[in-house]
Amino acid sequence: MSETNLITELKRPIVAVFVSRRVINKLKNRKNNCYFRLKKLNQVNKIAGTTLYLFSYKDVDFEHCIIKGIYFDETEQIWKENDFPFPDVLYDRVKGNLQQRKNFKLVRERFKEMGIKKINPLDYFDKYELYKLIEKNDTLRPNLPITRLLESTTDLKFILEKSRSIYLKACRGSRGKQVMAITKISDTKYKYSFYSKQVVVGEVKDLYALFRVIHWFFQGKKVLVQQAIDLLTVDNRIIDIRGELQRNGNGELEITAAPARMGTKNAPIATRGKSYPFEVLFKKHFQLSDDKIKELKNTVDCFLIAVYKYLEESYGLFGEIGIDVGLDKNGKVWLIECNAKSAKVSLCNTGDKETIEKAFLNPLEYAKYISCELNNAAG
Repeated sequence: MSETNLITELKRPIVAVFVSRRVINKLKNRKNNCYFRLKKLNQVNKIAGTTLYLFSYKDVDFEHCIIKGIYFDETEQIWKENDFPFPDVLYDRVKGNLQQRKNFKLVRERFKEMGIKKINPLDYFDKYELYKLIEKNDTLRPNLPITRLLESTTDLKFILEKSRSIYLKACRGSRGKQVMAITKISDTKYKYSFYSKQVVVGEVKDLYALFRVIHWFFQGKKVLVQQAIDLLTVDNRIIDIRGELQRNGNGELEITAAPARMGTKNAPIATRGKSYPFEVLFKKHFQLSDDKIKELKNTVDCFLIAVYKYLEESYGLFGEIGIDVGLDKNGKVWLIECNAKSAKVSLCNTGDKETIEKAFLNPLEYAKYISCELNNAAG
């Protein structure tokens, strides 16, 4: 496809991947290895057969309805820039700081006004709002840890009365960067830990000193405080499960993968540790029988699907959600959080080639599905 006739020869649907300017610049500077997932998405697009390009908010010209996006030139094996029409479907993968979010929001709102379809109806889940929503569901409510919005030391006291170990999480955090674990050691002493390039552990002598540490760590962000779940552990390493759920090219919901994650020793979360196929971890570290593993996996799968479908009742159909769940030492499933933009790290670390390909292909096939629905409705 030459640059002179690129626009006239586009295949439908046109799928635009919304990313940050930093990503665009790195790809244009031929630093392809920085973004394995975007490279993989481009590779599977050969199967999907959509027109796929990447763009940042600065590339959008609303006056002329043109986007200066980048696409991968198969002949030269480099990312090139060109003008593209507005997409049929938006695949929102952008993350950024508070100032940038205003610009991201503007693009999303204008695209919505224009009737451009999206893979997901939401670009992120606010953790506290999600908790309040799921709390309304009688079936799922028992699988939620006790949670409050952190507004004063009173909220800390309330949760610490329910549980000696608690978690604090930024309502808009990802990849475990804004999570702090706290344990009440005595009436006057508290231990805290968080991840910042490595596990950081400290102690304070009273609740007010603890509150000052919290304020320093979260820097004024909206934070929830939550009862800690007595999760399964191996050698002081927390175990959780990342369910990767997606809708395929027929609009059908499927669990693409559900790898188990084992955190680093004494880390407050399982993120950034090791990943295993579900069956491998529970056979190797818990010596469960095949039948017991199958039963456990079925319990987890049913819960994942129930959460996904309930979220869709409130927000509309999602193309994909990453759902983190944990198992306590009695085998009960607990909801940890949901991710509207899963990086698929654990899946890529544990999945076979076919599963990985499917995880990246499904959003493009789903884009074709919702684009056809739109065309049929217009016809």
